[in-house]
Formats: sequence, structure tokens, C-alpha cells
Amino acid sequence: MVESVLHANPSEWVFLRELRVGTGFRNTSLQRLDAFALNCFAHLGMKRICYEVKTSRADYLCEMKHPLKRRLGMRYSNEFYFVTQAGMLTPCEVPVECGLIEIEGGFPVVKIPAPWRETPGPTWQFVASMIRNQRRVFEERVVPPSQQRFGFE
Repeated sequence: MVESVLHANPSEWVFLRELRVGTGFRNTSLQRLDAFALNCFAHLGMKRICYEVKTSRADYLCEMKHPLKRRLGMRYSNEFYFVTQAGMLTPCEVPVECGLIEIEGGFPVVKIPAPWRETPGPTWQFVASMIRNQRRVFEERVVPPSQQRFGFE
């Protein structure tokens, strides 16, 4: 839903789901970002946004106890958002470096805009991971063949 409302133009945005950070199986490469959006227009600063989806209050509170979990998402993005159901959090519970998007009636609503952070560009490992993610998405799309049955009577 976040993709179709906030990043609807596919020529402007690359939207990645379940993005593994890195390409190997050592250290931080097993960490996943729930969603990551990259703006492809240089004149818009090639903005990078990370989304961390929290499905329950307990899930969010666990995240707050382990702030290093979001460190890589913060490192690679200019804006970082938590995405929750409406009313799950109060504004004072959201860290100052993060924003909040709530799903209301099936649509994402930005409740707290994330502050802009200047961050260094992604590493080659992260770029490779993004490409692998997109390849996987394209491979999973099964396009039904457009065949027509001909009779030979």
C-alpha cells in the first residue's frame, strides 16, 4: 500500500521489499529492511527512504530496546519511517530521527514527517543487494503466455 500511494510512479521510484542488506552471509548481510524506496531523479536528490513495518505494539517496543537494528536502514536512507496501524503509537513514542506512517482505512497517512538526513551513498554491496532483490521480483512474476488455439479441421 505504501508503494502504490507514496511511490506510484515506477519511472521515478524503485521500491524494494524485504531487502537484504549485503550479498553474503556474514555479519550484517542477513539483516533485512522491510521496504526501501529510491528516487531515480538526480534533480530530486535521489532521495532514499527506509520503511520499518511494525505489526504490533510488542514488536515496536522490542525495536526500541534494540536501536542498533535500525542502524543500517538509517545509514542508507535520507528518511526513516515506522509504518503501523492507526493509533498504535503516540507521537512522543517515535524517536526524533524517525517518522511515522499510519495505515488508516487501508491507506498510508504520514503522521510524523521524518527529518531529512544527509547520508553517504550506498556501498557496492548494498547496490548489488538491491539489484538481486529486483531480479528476484522479476523472476517471480509469471507472465501467462498469450497463445491462441488453432483448429486444424
